[in-house]
Amino acid sequence: MKNNAVVALSVVVLAALTGCMSTRETLGTPDSERAAEINLQLGTDYLRKNNLAQAKEKIDKAIEQNPRNPNAQITAGMLYERLGQTSKAESHFSKALALDPQNPEIQNNYGAYLCQKGKHERGEKLMLQAAANPLYRTPEVAYLNAASCATAGGNMKAAEENLRKALAIRPKFSDALYQMADLQFKQTDYLSARGFLERYTEVGRTSPATLWLGVRIERALGNAAAAKNYAERLKLEYPRAAQTKELIESERNPG
Repeated sequence: MKNNAVVALSVVVLAALTGCMSTRETLGTPDSERAAEINLQLGTDYLRKNNLAQAKEKIDKAIEQNPRNPNAQITAGMLYERLGQTSKAESHFSKALALDPQNPEIQNNYGAYLCQKGKHERGEKLMLQAAANPLYRTPEVAYLNAASCATAGGNMKAAEENLRKALAIRPKFSDALYQMADLQFKQTDYLSARGFLERYTEVGRTSPATLWLGVRIERALGNAAAAKNYAERLKLEYPRAAQTKELIESERNPG
């Protein structure tokens, strides 16, 4: 499984952002307000469909009509990140947070962006602020993102703490279960890694990454039969996966 738990920058969150209408304090005239909302919704839909040219046209127009709309600013940040225009993306994310500093959606998305840019400490802090907001609907996602950020920054203790918080909220959160299994394996706590992977298999989808992790956990525990079972499934179900190539290489060159 690809470590893509920093899901906040996914277009899945765009609907939530555009669904939150701006307050009167941030608006211009009623006409410009309404026009900006329409263009933002159109731009969000184009962005979700990966039609970046049309998305840029509509989102730029929305910001021109109402530059103090934090939802337009955060969506523009996502857009320009996809376009590879880092300075513009950073500017829009920063403006969104300045306009609505207590908005957990903005905190989570901006935090995820910062983590992707290697600013792990600041990014994790923003995502933890989002998770702590009692009005945030999915704090477990923010904790998961914070864990990914901490892992990328080399802080395994913080990563584990954040994952445990995510699982305390949602015990069957498959992404968090997989990340915990992987983290425990990396920390050589193989029995714990096995336990989390078993919990994952009860609720999550099998993938090349989960099977390959299973192989390595069982090898580390000396359970040749279980390791072989995982290996056979990996070869049969995902013959062309990168993890299958790693498995075959490990069999050719054991140790």
